[in-house]
Amino acid sequence: MAVKFEFYQSPNSIGNSKKRYHARVVNQQHISSDQLAEEISHNCSLTEADIKAALVALSEQMAEHLKNGKRVHLEGIGYFQITLQCPETKNPKNTRAEDVKFKNVRFRADQSLKNSLQNLKTKRSPEKIHSADISEEKLEERLSEHFRTTPILTRKKFEELFHLTTPTACRTIRKLVEAQRLKNIGTPHHPVYIALPGHFGQ
Repeated sequence: MAVKFEFYQSPNSIGNSKKRYHARVVNQQHISSDQLAEEISHNCSLTEADIKAALVALSEQMAEHLKNGKRVHLEGIGYFQITLQCPETKNPKNTRAEDVKFKNVRFRADQSLKNSLQNLKTKRSPEKIHSADISEEKLEERLSEHFRTTPILTRKKFEELFHLTTPTACRTIRKLVEAQRLKNIGTPHHPVYIALPGHFGQ
């Protein structure tokens, strides 16, 4: 097995005459907790149900500690901690505590985990998904077909329909929302899209 990668133009070289490229993993699959539980159960005496219950309990306990501003360390895996966001201000005294919100969970891998990945093998991906060209005809055809059978669209499904990376999918969806062709009926962190009347067969 090898990690598939492709070269992407570096953001700071876009528009420059001297372009620069960097390697990025081409990831079209994800491993679910169900699959992990099944694999782990083969190597220990715990059942899949035991492992899944432990993962749920671990997630809940981590959230409780993170809510209190603590870092959580899973030995051999890494450190988890929250990051915050708030409006920019010239005077911190003008910012109320209510204006400071949760932003994300940051992860820093343990050195032992990094060491275990040092000898991984890589190979050039035959699928240049980052350069996929979405014509207006293809966009209309595939989204209309999707919305004929499913009323909602997720970002993950959009990636699958057009073979795009997550950043490219997000940019394309954002343009469709700005053009009032799609509408997010979910939340900013968990968006779910519908086609607006007059677009994609609706």
